[in-house]
Amino acid sequence: MLEKLSTGDRQDAANMLAAYWKQRGMEQYGDEWAEAYLCEGHSKEMQSDEFFAYIQRGKIVGLISLIVDVSDVAEIRDMVIRPEYRHKGYGKKMLVELVKLAKKRKIRKVYALALEDSLKIYKGAKFKKEGLLKSHFSPGEDLTIMSRQLG
Repeated sequence: MLEKLSTGDRQDAANMLAAYWKQRGMEQYGDEWAEAYLCEGHSKEMQSDEFFAYIQRGKIVGLISLIVDVSDVAEIRDMVIRPEYRHKGYGKKMLVELVKLAKKRKIRKVYALALEDSLKIYKGAKFKKEGLLKSHFSPGEDLTIMSRQLG
């Protein structure tokens, strides 16, 4: 039977997690870190979660976000361009600048869940296809997992 983890079982669960991580070569995440992780949830592993705006003549042309986790892997989310600025290269400009920022921050890999109409932008920025999520957010809306090693 699946039960929600109780406070009384937290230490045992933390020991189990830390042992699992150690087997995978992740010794830096010991029992204390694992217990905090179980208390705080997955937000414990997030180093940063930032939104960036691409500004042209004082107006927001587009948005993009970067979520970095403790393994120095970052997810690119919410790459959105105002309709009147689409197909003018702003998506590529934002993505290129964000990748430069990620490299500067020593992020080792970036990935995104890309809609079909943005695949060209990611491919142009040297991202590779890793997989496909079928009907991820809504029925029939497939997302391609695109990634790029940085370090």
